Amino acid sequence: MATKNKDDRNWLRKILSWAFKRFRGASKDGGGTRETSSGFLSDAVRNSVLVESRLHRGDILEIGCGEGIFLKGVINKSERNKIVGLDIRTKMISRIKNIIGEDFNLVNLVLGSGEKSPFKDMSFDRAVCVNIFYNLHGIGIIENIIKEVSRVLRKDGVFIFEFRNKYNPLMHMLYKKVNAYDPSLGELPLNTYYLHEIKKVLKRNNLKIIKKKGIILPLWYLSPIFIIVAKKETN
Repeated sequence: MATKNKDDRNWLRKILSWAFKRFRGASKDGGGTRETSSGFLSDAVRNSVLVESRLHRGDILEIGCGEGIFLKGVINKSERNKIVGLDIRTKMISRIKNIIGEDFNLVNLVLGSGEKSPFKDMSFDRAVCVNIFYNLHGIGIIENIIKEVSRVLRKDGVFIFEFRNKYNPLMHMLYKKVNAYDPSLGELPLNTYYLHEIKKVLKRNNLKIIKKKGIILPLWYLSPIFIIVAKKETN
């Protein structure tokens, strides 16, 4: 009986591992840690956020710009909007240069944290955060970032972001049990959140959801990922 239970656990671990790696990129950084900015889900999220960001105008800030894939997509030479990428990792600058190429001079890179950015109040019309929230250590850090976003957004500015949906049982299980079948993440967390949690955080920081949509599944409530567009309101 014990052998059967062990075999069942191994079977489940293999299934979870296959599903997780199917939706995750296989590239590695210099230290051998696998990057999570590529892969089916990450690409789908980034493309969807990019589409939403193009529906709005004005200066734009990306929090946690990583390798610069989103920044490259948002460049529009016919517009004179300020494009700023914020990231805490200095090693990303050379990667961003490689990704963006000849248009690198159209982007401003700033070293800093999304929880305490160096920007003045009401500096941007748009702020985005792509494939970041699920790698943070809890809702408290997310609220710190959202509070800072609200500060740097101008009146009627929009914050476009995503989060992994805790109501989706497969997504929740994949992330909760990841260390059992893929130890390459090390201490990097993978978290899911409920929509009502995010709504409360936004409301406390004068941001109101004006659009939400699910990725992958037509039943948006069970979609593994939500894309959120929130508008800054005045007190």
